[in-house]
Amino acid sequence: MNSDLWEKSLKILSLDSRIDRVVYDSILTQMKQVRFEDDILVLSARDDFSLKIAKENNISSIINDAVNVVNKSPVTVMFILEGDENSLKSSIISTKKDREQNSQARPSLLTDEFTFENFIVGDCNRFAHASAVSVANNPGSRQRNPFYLWGNSGLGKTHLMKAIGYEIQKNFKDKRVLYTTCEEFTNAFVQCRMNDSYDSFRNKYRSVDVLMIDDIQFLIGKKETINEFFNTFETLTNSGKQIIITSDKAPNNLIDFDARLTSRFQNGILMDIQPPDFETRKAIFLRKMKNDDIDISEDIVDYVCENITTNIRELNGAYNTISSYMLLSNGILDLETVKNLLSSIISPNKKKYVTPEMIMNSVSRFYDIPVSDMQSSKRNAEIATARNVAMYLMRDILDYPHERIGKEFGGRKHSTVINSINNIDKDESLKKEVEELKKRINE
Repeated sequence: MNSDLWEKSLKILSLDSRIDRVVYDSILTQMKQVRFEDDILVLSARDDFSLKIAKENNISSIINDAVNVVNKSPVTVMFILEGDENSLKSSIISTKKDREQNSQARPSLLTDEFTFENFIVGDCNRFAHASAVSVANNPGSRQRNPFYLWGNSGLGKTHLMKAIGYEIQKNFKDKRVLYTTCEEFTNAFVQCRMNDSYDSFRNKYRSVDVLMIDDIQFLIGKKETINEFFNTFETLTNSGKQIIITSDKAPNNLIDFDARLTSRFQNGILMDIQPPDFETRKAIFLRKMKNDDIDISEDIVDYVCENITTNIRELNGAYNTISSYMLLSNGILDLETVKNLLSSIISPNKKKYVTPEMIMNSVSRFYDIPVSDMQSSKRNAEIATARNVAMYLMRDILDYPHERIGKEFGGRKHSTVINSINNIDKDESLKKEVEELKKRINE
């Protein structure tokens, strides 16, 4: 038995920037390794609140990754309340049964942790949510296949993807649903090549009715894996099976990706998820308070939701930090304390996180010119102006070199980019429009 597995894992977790320091010091370091056998690690938490935080999806996933790095082979991590022996026995039995079931009928068992019901809908994701529901109700429909969701990290793409899978699994009992990440797909393919077990690999991924693959952008640079995915994609779609994909970029922005695949991605439904607006952020925060039955003053809620603007994961992290502190301080919390607690996340001097996609989308809305036209070879005056402004903003806000900007616009030469930026510098009216766009992007 690896009796110090958890202690070694804690050292890795202490260096992980995704783990809030309060959560690490007050919760993770207080957890104990109860048992490790049959590749199942059981950790105990000292109270119900600590148990809930540890089981929270992002935290549990990070813990699991650290444990697997230390052990160098797959481990299932379980959490129980300290001293709860009955829970210990039943949890181990339940985990073993789940393993058996996972290796039999269904390739994937999705849970009610991510459903349409607990997904907060706002203007930023309304169309993506409606399209996801449509796909879940009609899996495999030619008009909805593939379903491609894109947007920055932490905006709810994986939640929507898993909600589709859960809904299909619930309403279509005969359909086989598989959720996987790009990393898992790649590792499985590498393993099958090492063991010369192509048949079992292809049977796993090509015998399903619904294949969901998360973060497709991580296939970039893996030519043989991309080719295998292309063949899997063709096999499934030609058989009327549903494919759901997430990415941090639109298909035409997947630089150095397989053109055969990007053209097929664009043949289905493309939906982007924008950063959540204030109302959506506040609704998410209030939902968490309701679920945990805690009361946080409105001035604190508004402060957090007004200042964390681009990422739901950061919002979740802020909530976890505040709720953990409330537990330790017997519910005593004021706005100044919150400002100090969240100073590493919220700072008046902290630069906003802006992406090329955000800039192009802002310019697209401002000039009513589709992003695809800006990235195309079209040269009419309206499109050229929007393209020039977007290039200028990428140089000005992101400090991108000319070659990188050119890649974002279909591989244009750096001399073309320089000329486009110079055209803005020479036009005072366009420079005023650039300043207005910068304000909108920063807001």
